[in-house]
Amino acid sequence: MKATLLRTNLNLGLSTVGRVVATRGQLPVLANVLVEASKQGVVLSATNLEIGLRVQIGGKVIEEGAITIPAKNLGEFVNATDAESVELTVEGDKLKIKAGKSGAVFTGISASEFPVFAKATEGQALKIKKEIVREIAREIAYAAAADESRPVLTGVRFSVFGDQLVVVATDGFRLSRKTIADSRFKIADPIILPARTIQELARIVGESNEGEVEMATIAENNQVIFACDGVEIVSRVLEGNFPDVDKIIPSQFKTEVVIERVELERSLRQAGIFARENSNIVKFIVHSSRFIVKAQAAQLGENESEIEIEKEGEDGEIAFNYRFVLDFLASVTGERIVLKINDSLSPGVWMEEKNKNLIHLIMPVRV
Repeated sequence: MKATLLRTNLNLGLSTVGRVVATRGQLPVLANVLVEASKQGVVLSATNLEIGLRVQIGGKVIEEGAITIPAKNLGEFVNATDAESVELTVEGDKLKIKAGKSGAVFTGISASEFPVFAKATEGQALKIKKEIVREIAREIAYAAAADESRPVLTGVRFSVFGDQLVVVATDGFRLSRKTIADSRFKIADPIILPARTIQELARIVGESNEGEVEMATIAENNQVIFACDGVEIVSRVLEGNFPDVDKIIPSQFKTEVVIERVELERSLRQAGIFARENSNIVKFIVHSSRFIVKAQAAQLGENESEIEIEKEGEDGEIAFNYRFVLDFLASVTGERIVLKINDSLSPGVWMEEKNKNLIHLIMPVRV
């Protein structure tokens, strides 16, 4: 292999694929980046076996070939040079780099040991607006579990009902569900994708100039491919029984309040000083037109804030992990928030006042 490419393009490509390099993988090759040179240019690939990234960076290819090189070391070297262009030459298991007056030789691993990436069939892709991708990442993906003990809960489920796409994530203590009206979605069966896939995709589309993302499912590999502006994400589809969240969400409520988002966030941050000393528990009390946010800690003391609200229904009280509520507030942009509750032992439902397509449910804490 022999190719010449712009250092800025190589540097950007390495930083992009470097986000999914497996630093503690069982296979040494997973710590490497695959460098491929063909008639179409140079392509960089990396994977942790859950998510794979493939980036087209162009360049002038003199001789085709491929090799894998430790991603961290290669990235640091390229970033440390100031040459305008970089020349890559492969000889056996060595990659020679020439960048201006600097040079280096890296020992690599054969490209044949790198996991094979699935490729989409021409005309198979479905187009998604990148605004939808960003919304799903911001409003839904954070509610997925970080704990790998139940892998299916680390994912985001996509289902189609008629002309609506329903996207859900839950970690067992909270859930977010978003309904999107778009008849272009044609998913025969629900699919569950790792939340990290959605977050990485949102980061990539945020750096892209294109307005849409292409999505293709590869049934035989149990994978999904997203493509945007020369970057491809290849993600495995999670398997398992996803909770029937519709049965968890109450259909009726005894109490409904409307709260100013900024005021609620301010009160929660104050309460959090005390709540973090007491398992993050914050009590919410609805009394007449007042909303009381209360936290206490045996060693530290207590805090109480009062917010004016609009209320329908009965007075009531409930306790939540305040960090879950802050996560929800950070995921939305509306000026006013709605909280619906029944009693202290039933889940509470949060949403924006002017957006009925997104709901966030949080399980209460016994006090």
